[in-house]
Amino acid sequence: MSKVLAGNDFEVFESAPTPLKTKAGLHDPFDWYKKMRSQSPIHYDSQREVYDVFGFQQVKNGLQDNALVRKSLADNSNRTSPFSYIDNAIVWMDGSQHKRSKGEFFKYFRPGEINEFENTIRELTTNQLDQAVANGTEFDFVSELAEPLPLRVIMSMVGVPDEDIDKVIEWLLTFREVTYSEFSDFDSKQPERLSSVVEYFSDLVEKRRAEPQDDLISKLIEDDELDDITIGSNAFNFILAGQGTLTSLLANSVYLLDKFDCYSSIDQSQIDVVLEEILRYRSPLQARARKTKQQTEIGGMTIRQDETVILWIGSANRDPDIFDNPDTFISERDPDHIAFGSGSHTCIGAPLARLEASIILKTLFDYFEDITVRDSYIPLAKPSDLGFEKLPVKTNSK
Repeated sequence: MSKVLAGNDFEVFESAPTPLKTKAGLHDPFDWYKKMRSQSPIHYDSQREVYDVFGFQQVKNGLQDNALVRKSLADNSNRTSPFSYIDNAIVWMDGSQHKRSKGEFFKYFRPGEINEFENTIRELTTNQLDQAVANGTEFDFVSELAEPLPLRVIMSMVGVPDEDIDKVIEWLLTFREVTYSEFSDFDSKQPERLSSVVEYFSDLVEKRRAEPQDDLISKLIEDDELDDITIGSNAFNFILAGQGTLTSLLANSVYLLDKFDCYSSIDQSQIDVVLEEILRYRSPLQARARKTKQQTEIGGMTIRQDETVILWIGSANRDPDIFDNPDTFISERDPDHIAFGSGSHTCIGAPLARLEASIILKTLFDYFEDITVRDSYIPLAKPSDLGFEKLPVKTNSK
């Protein structure tokens, strides 16, 4: 995915909408959303050749519309591509296959199942915080906490040894590098660079089949409902999704709690409600791309088959037709947002993300008297994801 300079120290993706090709636009796209919503809930961008959808109801309907599908990662003419393996993850499926596979995985992401990880999350959080402050009270919140911590949690849950974390980080970076995206609609670039992912997860499933452990891969093998390729590809995808979204949620949380000067005043018993407002106000996933598999209608506009549709979740969650004072952060709001999607492709890991974020933030409150965000933060360069590449903070320990 090609980038263009947006300043001396910052690049953005060339395929981004023009208003989001600046550092300021990527960090705060909401004025653009408001302007587009005020004109129409859906627009066609002739330069990018996509349909942008901004209204809450239209985005929600689009997420649930069976005529709008995720594009496969794999090129069907090249079955040896690593993407042919990764493509078996439920995020790239639709229809009955998606429903069946997601049903098998879903039972392991219900609150009753994931609550057993509470102590693990607390322990990993405390250990990561100790490492973060080892060299002083100022550090990059993203690289020292928000990135490695969720990764360690989901690796532990799935069954990937912690000593392989450097390997996994490299694969996650490579995956994002070798995939081209018009906001999550992929075409491959050098997919062979991911061959080691296929080898690793194929071998790991074989090892767990021979010697089961108390992890998700072993449980799925024991169920005997899914084949090894489906188990392995989804194991990688859970790690990919579990790290990216939660990283942004944690960073956005710290940023907003500092911005609105409420870090020290938040009642820990209300943190779950506050998190829902954070998810609405700065949704980690700002956009999802879909392809029309047949002619369909969105917001009164007819869209032909095989067109790209960008569903702007971040705009939908600021729609004044749904939320009172949508541009005001109200910590006690408890909104009915769509930050985790809607319909059959609602994020399967949402309960885990909520549990992790709640435990991690509560641990932060116990660990630090205050956290101040420095002005030298750098936003993510991809308009579909709202978060930070770097978030320097100064902390005061208790």
